[in-house]
Amino acid sequence: MIASASTFARNPGLDRPALTPAEQDVLTHLLSGFSNKEIASALNKAEPTVKHQVSSILHKHRVPSRARLIAMLR
Repeated sequence: MIASASTFARNPGLDRPALTPAEQDVLTHLLSGFSNKEIASALNKAEPTVKHQVSSILHKHRVPSRARLIAMLR
């Protein structure tokens, strides 16, 4: 089971970094397997914005890739 992005953002007891609301939205879609392009379309954002937010999420979680992030949050 994958916890929602907002669970980690609101619960510092889970030892997860705080995410902005925009990053929470992106993370929710990322955990569902969406590509940057699909996330951008779903959230009505520019793809470079989503790419930046994904990079920020990876950096905050100290992981090098989306696959590692998903594996870590499962």
